Amino acid sequence: MTSEEAARPLRVLVASVGWLAVAISCTVLIGGWSFGIITFKSVLPGLNSMKPNTAVSIGAVGMGLLLTAGRTDRSAARDLFAGLALALGCVTLAEYAFGWNAGIDQLLFADDPSASFPGRPSAVTALMMALLGAALLCVRRPALHALKSTSAVTAGLFAWVSINVYVFGRQSLQAVPAFSSVALHTSALMFLLSIATLATEPVFSPLATVFARNSSGIVSRWMLPPAIFAPPLLGWFLGRSSLLDAYSPAFRWALYSTASSLGSVWLITMLVWRITLIDAERSVARELSLRDPLTGLANRRAFDSFLTESLAVSRRYGRALSLLMVDIDRFKSYNDAYGHPQGDELLKALALSLGSAVRASDLVARMGGEEFAIALPETDLAGALVIAERVRAEVEGAKLFRRPVTVSVGVATFRRDTPGTAALIQESDAALYEAKRSGRNRVAAPQALAATG
Repeated sequence: MTSEEAARPLRVLVASVGWLAVAISCTVLIGGWSFGIITFKSVLPGLNSMKPNTAVSIGAVGMGLLLTAGRTDRSAARDLFAGLALALGCVTLAEYAFGWNAGIDQLLFADDPSASFPGRPSAVTALMMALLGAALLCVRRPALHALKSTSAVTAGLFAWVSINVYVFGRQSLQAVPAFSSVALHTSALMFLLSIATLATEPVFSPLATVFARNSSGIVSRWMLPPAIFAPPLLGWFLGRSSLLDAYSPAFRWALYSTASSLGSVWLITMLVWRITLIDAERSVARELSLRDPLTGLANRRAFDSFLTESLAVSRRYGRALSLLMVDIDRFKSYNDAYGHPQGDELLKALALSLGSAVRASDLVARMGGEEFAIALPETDLAGALVIAERVRAEVEGAKLFRRPVTVSVGVATFRRDTPGTAALIQESDAALYEAKRSGRNRVAAPQALAATG
């Protein structure tokens, strides 16, 4: 998978949240504040309203994310929108800190004059606006990646606290002045915007792990949603269920603790199950990577690994090891006469024949084209010659092909002075060449000739 393909889901996430933020911002400003539709300002009657400056900041961050998600670098325009959100947040925070009115709270629309600060976003909302604006300014600036991640995570945590307050009881907002006028859809959008901002460049752990396309990322994305959303949903149910009205708060907390423990066990079980699936998929993928797709035999990679391990054992313990190189005689003419599909059928039939002619401890591999190799651990030269002759005779007598087919076989055996696998392969190739030169359909072993000579 290319880096472009890997980044595509993240770009879709960033763009989707950006469009959502812009759409809701426009809806709140136009439908809610221009036309006075309460649902657009407050979601539900009686809930806090999203202030105009908050909607502008959310729309600005959304536009910045849309510019970030595009393929073209539009850093100047992105920085302009990010700066707007940062400026609105910082000025609002300064208003709270120094007790002054900068004249921006009701600049766009007049708010209820009975409010403590008409038109002014809450202190926490202003802080989230400033943090997300600052985070967006750090995008595409590697030296500021840590600041971007810290700002976005902090904004997301404040948003999540606000969401949980709505879940467990909105009236508790009034007890904390900094949160008192946070709107429900403000909290939800700020939370989504923080995630999307982090997704623009997930370079810091554990964020990089969560957004990665490896097994760690997959497990994280499976586990995090229930870990994040299950506790507040459980708390909401226990707090709202009429079946539990007769019980004391202490008993409800006991139920919450028990349910949380069960949820943790379930998450761990899901994690183990997912890891097991990933391990199984990896095992299958690894097995496929070591197999020749046409014949099902081991491929060159698997053969090299097996031969290296077998030679190491032979050298260490003085065990015998032999190698056969098998090549189909006049394979090109067979292909020319009957076509490549029939040539493939010949290769598959020969693979079955070779596999049946050797022991379970031996390895048959396709080296490429019409050439095969057979590694024979615990087999000396005499035993290898017997097996090679059996392979040659079985192919010659087979009735599986469109015409009689023969093979030539080269045999080589490991000696103490054999430098390594490359030398053993070279010797077996030389023996195969000798078998071909001598007339084909035969077994050749220069080592055997040297020993008798």
